[in-house]
Amino acid sequence: MAQVKKSRKNVLNNLKNATTREILAFSLLPFGLLTFTNVIGGALNVYFSDVLGLGLVATGLILALTKVWDAINDPMMGMIVDRTRTKWGKCRPWVISMSVPLCVSLVLLFAPVDFGDRFGTFSLSQINLEETIATIGNGFHVIREQSGAISVGNFWYAIIAYLIFYTFNTAVDIPYQGLTPLVFPQSELRVKAISWSNIIGSIGTVLPSIVFFPIVYAFKDERQGYFVAAIVFAVLAGVPMIASFFGIREKVYIKPQKVKYTKTLKMIFSNKNMTVLIVTAFFSAITNIGAMFLMYFAKWNCYGIFDFPAIEAWMKSTLGFSIPLSEEGILFPLLSISSGISYMLSMAIVPPLLKKMDKKTLWIRMSLIFAVADVLVFLICMYVVPYTSADLAIARAGFAVYAILRFFTNFPVGMSLVLITAIFSDTVDTIEMESGERLEGAVFSFKSLVNKFGIAGFNLIIMAIVNAFGYENLQLLATKKEELAQVGQTLQRSEVLQYEPALNAIFFMLTVMGAIGLVLQAIPMFFYKFDEKENEAKIAKFREEKEAKLQAELDAAMAEQSK
Repeated sequence: MAQVKKSRKNVLNNLKNATTREILAFSLLPFGLLTFTNVIGGALNVYFSDVLGLGLVATGLILALTKVWDAINDPMMGMIVDRTRTKWGKCRPWVISMSVPLCVSLVLLFAPVDFGDRFGTFSLSQINLEETIATIGNGFHVIREQSGAISVGNFWYAIIAYLIFYTFNTAVDIPYQGLTPLVFPQSELRVKAISWSNIIGSIGTVLPSIVFFPIVYAFKDERQGYFVAAIVFAVLAGVPMIASFFGIREKVYIKPQKVKYTKTLKMIFSNKNMTVLIVTAFFSAITNIGAMFLMYFAKWNCYGIFDFPAIEAWMKSTLGFSIPLSEEGILFPLLSISSGISYMLSMAIVPPLLKKMDKKTLWIRMSLIFAVADVLVFLICMYVVPYTSADLAIARAGFAVYAILRFFTNFPVGMSLVLITAIFSDTVDTIEMESGERLEGAVFSFKSLVNKFGIAGFNLIIMAIVNAFGYENLQLLATKKEELAQVGQTLQRSEVLQYEPALNAIFFMLTVMGAIGLVLQAIPMFFYKFDEKENEAKIAKFREEKEAKLQAELDAAMAEQSK
């Protein structure tokens, strides 16, 4: 009898809307996950390439190779979620059980290891694009060169640690994405909840930018600094994620039955819109992939624009103390904070914009308008007020112009997140109407999988391109910079500017690559056929009938037990 009453309560919960408290609790999840994402996006590539000494190409290779595991891991996790039936729901149990292992794996990823040549070294053959292009018109041929020595031990440690991290990341991320339609069943409320929970959660995009690298550079040994910063952020992200479990409830009642994986695949891909969305998710990976070069941009493109040694000397003489100042520690946080604020604002404007147009129209217009904006930013900062100018006044103006324009061109990042989550949630509802099954795990795992494959593939390509334009020369300058610092001297800006092709390649990836991604993600959506108003009415009717049927079954069971 108690079991039936409890089931009846669960069914009636389906009719309740999400409370403000629940939206706030739900926000703790994106806060934690976005914190992890931005630590990885902002720091891991630099840690692998410059601190572990793997270089850009090997780092890109690691990111690409590990996605082979994602081809198994993501769909497997989706299947596990869809087969999970507990009193806490199908997604919430995974959030609380996998959060601690995820935190530990982040710390392992930045562990201060250095195997040196203990297990041997290897080098990679790569194209020198600058010299290859110079042969055009003069017996064109490809110029190849060998990379510097790469530690085999460091390479394999990075692969293993990365695999462990993303295994646990998937085990939290797929259930989190699946929670969206379960916690917020009503479409209009869902969009608002996604927007506001991600706005609050997006503090996780700003916090690493402000705090992570100051922690790193507080230590003389960078490896120790990265390790301590990873521990700090593992705790900052993990505790809120665990706390979110206690503030949310899954409202869509799901019968305790298991669906075969092959049947799941058939149900998903029999939905015509799903194929369009999968292609869209793949290309959307490119839109913000250039952001991983923001740290490289601050470190090298902006080197020497501001005289930080002079500022440190002034602080010491005037205030009696000084703190270490650098492009990575000051300019990177400034650019990231600007991006984080625009990220929050962009998500806030999605609900009011959707009152004027549907999701498809907003997606296409947003993508094409901001693609043009990205190209304009590249042209302005390269040719109108070039930040690479030897004239420091012009270079500083160029940096200021880029920082301001980046605030606006970063809007598609937040808008895309809200829109694509809402669109995939609509697809979950549609598949349920067509098949009678709730497949949040499978739908969002495929979305996550193709997005990761897109990120890995394009990561490898663009890292190889930047490296081919001479990034290794900048790495050599980093060594020289450290040696000069030991004798009280500084690296001159002119020494960095002599490798302008590498600097331009970095800036191209930050701007034009985003424009390419925005155009590509807009194209599939022209083939997306979905009438939101008509579907909302169908979903409402379907849920009423489902609730009525379940209520009748429970009433009958209660009547039977009362005899």
